[in-house]
Amino acid sequence: MMPKPTGEEFTYTFKSEISNDRLADYKKLQVRMDHAALKFEGYLGQELSFVPSPSNNGYSCIARVTFISLQLCLTWLDSTERRHILNDAEALLSYEYDSLLEPHSFDQWLNSCQGMQTPVWKINLLVWLALYPSVMILMLIGQNSLGVLPLPLNMLISNAITVAITGWFLVPWLSKRYGRWLQTKSKRLNAIYTASVIGFLLLFLLFFSALNDA
Repeated sequence: MMPKPTGEEFTYTFKSEISNDRLADYKKLQVRMDHAALKFEGYLGQELSFVPSPSNNGYSCIARVTFISLQLCLTWLDSTERRHILNDAEALLSYEYDSLLEPHSFDQWLNSCQGMQTPVWKINLLVWLALYPSVMILMLIGQNSLGVLPLPLNMLISNAITVAITGWFLVPWLSKRYGRWLQTKSKRLNAIYTASVIGFLLLFLLFFSALNDA
């Protein structure tokens, strides 16, 4: 039975450039993805859209996958079942895709947690604050491991790690620490908290710059 929406849904988007002769195969791939995801807790379904793309004589295909929570969505994204399907697609269809967070995914998720509308710019700053040190630390500790892999594989693994760390831990943790800022309309508090986020980013910049120069 399909779970009911809870108000804390999280959506992940996949964009693909598909030629006309591969469109039928792409649709079959998405059917496989849908059937596999149905076995995972919290799956609410996927939404497909197709926009003609004159540049490649095909379509820009967008698949939006929604789960009842961020954590359950990440469990599916990191699953071996999904990876097996993608391996088949890459081998048989030369399938390539770009994945990205919906512009308002963290916005909607945090709004549901906070119970009110949160400005997008605040969400963006928190994600930036979580993402920058995560990416830099991963680059530093992975120079002799991930760094020797081919760039596409390096990015695939690195993105999976940073999305998991950011989504499961850092953004929820920061949202609790900055909960008052996310809800306030006070100009004074907005200025103080915003300055603190920018201050931490600058401190990270100085720290990583010093490590790089060492």
